[in-house]
Amino acid sequence: MKTAFWLAFLCWLSTSCSSLAATRHYYIAAEDVTWDYAPSGVDLVEGSEIPRPWAGNTRWPKTRYFEYTDDTFTTRKPQPEWLGILGPIIRAEVGDTVVVDFLNRSSTAHSIHPHGLRYTKENEGARYLPLVRGASVPTNGRYTYTWIADEGSGPGPGQLSSMVWWYHPHTSGPMEINAGLMGPIIITAKGKANPDGSPKDVDRELVTSFVIFDEMRGRNDGMFHTINGYIFGNLPGLVMKQGEKVRWYLMAMGNEKDLHTPHWHGKTVRDASANMDVVDLLPASTHTVDMVADNPGVWMFHCHVADHMEGGMMSTFTIYREPMRSCPVRFDAGSFWNTTGSYSLVVKNDAAKPIKQVVVGFEHFLSPLYLHRPYNSPEWIGDVPTSPGGQMTLQMKAYQQNDDKILGWAVYPKRILYEDGTTWTPQEHGECFQVFWRDREHPDIKVLPPSIAYTRESD
Repeated sequence: MKTAFWLAFLCWLSTSCSSLAATRHYYIAAEDVTWDYAPSGVDLVEGSEIPRPWAGNTRWPKTRYFEYTDDTFTTRKPQPEWLGILGPIIRAEVGDTVVVDFLNRSSTAHSIHPHGLRYTKENEGARYLPLVRGASVPTNGRYTYTWIADEGSGPGPGQLSSMVWWYHPHTSGPMEINAGLMGPIIITAKGKANPDGSPKDVDRELVTSFVIFDEMRGRNDGMFHTINGYIFGNLPGLVMKQGEKVRWYLMAMGNEKDLHTPHWHGKTVRDASANMDVVDLLPASTHTVDMVADNPGVWMFHCHVADHMEGGMMSTFTIYREPMRSCPVRFDAGSFWNTTGSYSLVVKNDAAKPIKQVVVGFEHFLSPLYLHRPYNSPEWIGDVPTSPGGQMTLQMKAYQQNDDKILGWAVYPKRILYEDGTTWTPQEHGECFQVFWRDREHPDIKVLPPSIAYTRESD
């Protein structure tokens, strides 16, 4: 009787434990693309032209990993814009199984080799003797990799609750990595993960890779010193709310030149043992640190190696405040493309008293991170008295040229005069802004990036 009881208990225990582990399935393809290291064409850190020899020379053929929703490989999964050239984040909690269905749509053979996870020879994704099929997947070929996140894959005692590893091809490794095929694996400690595998104890995660891409066999004009594949501040999306706990996963890859020292302005970070504002990285190494985002502002984030800074290995991150007061107006509609010769903007009075006049400013997005301020500081003025809850429509003659280069219009109130003689003015530039994107599927943004004014010479 006792033996039967204990056998039943052990069976229940093993079933319960195994039920806590998950199998996480990913559908990832390798695809040839054209990549632009600086899509704005501008140094967005200093607000100036990209220096020579990189100016006008930033678009190159690359190969990237993309994630899809299922094994038909027809619908791509969206990923955070800040991942840049990196492939999708592969996540697991210690104890989980990771299954990757890989499709090679590239023109040459590739594979996927994980760091940190446990695998059999058939699932290693590395080409050397003895050869196995998963080591070199031909064009239009498929292979399914199975990896285990065991105890050695996750954080050790005293470490933060999650850590990052690389994945990349290992068919002709250095050439494939230089092509752009690489991505992060994030493993969270047992019992500390959300259902999607992310750590419970942080509000936001950011992955940044420091890599020098060589497009011209060592020539200086073909060396691109990148953070997530971008140079001179063109990396978008490093944005966080004041007070958030942010986990930064730092990664490096490359050769002996890829000795990097990521440095944050305006904030320090902490790993499991020390505070710092500079982290040391070697090729293929990683480091995980936490930041409490309590110092609002736009701050520089860059590699502190001198020639890497000169080569453009710089970006910014933004800590924004939540609005302290409600907005007195709302922009209900805007017409800026495919117009009949004029732009229009519908402004709604959300205040409790009538508006006599509203002055609206605007700026243009020429790339997702490039906010351009026209040199003559234009504004719309609406003089139509508008009661609470009412609307007024502002109109302006459309540009005769170059409006096809505008990806989005950022509009914001600059001054509101009420019928009772009181006024409202913004406490900071862009307060109560709204962006109308040409691509209506473009994600909303929480804060405007610093704008760059036209000069008459470059207009």
